[in-house]
Amino acid sequence: MSDRYPREPDGYGYGDDRTRAYATQPGQPGKPQAGTPKFDVGPFVGGVVATAIVAFVAGWVATLIVQAIYQRTGTNVAWIYGADDPWLAGVYGALAALLAGALLLLLFQAVPSPNTFFSWIVGLITVAIIVLPFLAAGAVVEAIGAAVVNGLMGFAILALLSTTAARTYRG
Repeated sequence: MSDRYPREPDGYGYGDDRTRAYATQPGQPGKPQAGTPKFDVGPFVGGVVATAIVAFVAGWVATLIVQAIYQRTGTNVAWIYGADDPWLAGVYGALAALLAGALLLLLFQAVPSPNTFFSWIVGLITVAIIVLPFLAAGAVVEAIGAAVVNGLMGFAILALLSTTAARTYRG
């Protein structure tokens, strides 16, 4: 046998040089040790806050773009985010991201596959907030702008928090 994988003097490993690379030792990556948390709290909170910032900016920018399109085409539309304050959509997006992060934290603690349940819940809510303006608005033109802004924020939240969960959860 070669000395490529020398035997451990402490008794760790399987005793066969060919399987030495697959052995896990205390303090090395692998299965979490007993008593360790199932997720990294710091990166998780950082990911949720970063997602809230992205959702805020996405909602604000999308609202500005939709308002510019409405003004450029001469469409006088009173849509949900209106011409009054483009920051409103951003605030709603940031709040939605923080609530989604709290939901993800609860799912970490309560269900066996939190990322799957999270994706379904947030995906269905995103579909609902895209369709809802068409049911509530007086004209289709009003609903299109709100649906675009809502959909952009919803998909950004879903994608970013799903990635955050995949990187921070060890379940």
